[in-house]
Amino acid sequence: MYDIFDQVFIYEVTFFFRCIILEPFIVLVKYKIKKKKLDKAKDAISEYVEAVKKHEPQTIHYKVFQDKDDNTVFVHMMSFLDKNAKKTHEKTAHLKKLKKILIPISKGKAEYTDMVEFKLINAQEKIEATNISSSHEPVK
Repeated sequence: MYDIFDQVFIYEVTFFFRCIILEPFIVLVKYKIKKKKLDKAKDAISEYVEAVKKHEPQTIHYKVFQDKDDNTVFVHMMSFLDKNAKKTHEKTAHLKKLKKILIPISKGKAEYTDMVEFKLINAQEKIEATNISSSHEPVK
């Protein structure tokens, strides 16, 4: 049987290869919780993330972060296999349940941001492209 380190490694490798092969739909959600309701929010978020991992195989990656300087701020980072996986996620009972709990105890509205991967420019390719020799003589 795998121990927890093997499971984390397998999860991360699987995520890495899915992201290389596919262009997943990535969404960030940021919101702020009322300070006196933090424990309630944390319990609801924990239950929710477990449900996502258990019931949504096409949700490739789901992480929740808490701001280290302001512990009332949370950011969810999720990636979906495709547009249909994202739509399926948006209709789940566990998301509806989470919203029902979090919306009344939040400060303001959640910010949703759809993300795309930034494609790095290969420095060597850039150098090679600028050093292409011309077959024409320079103009004088």
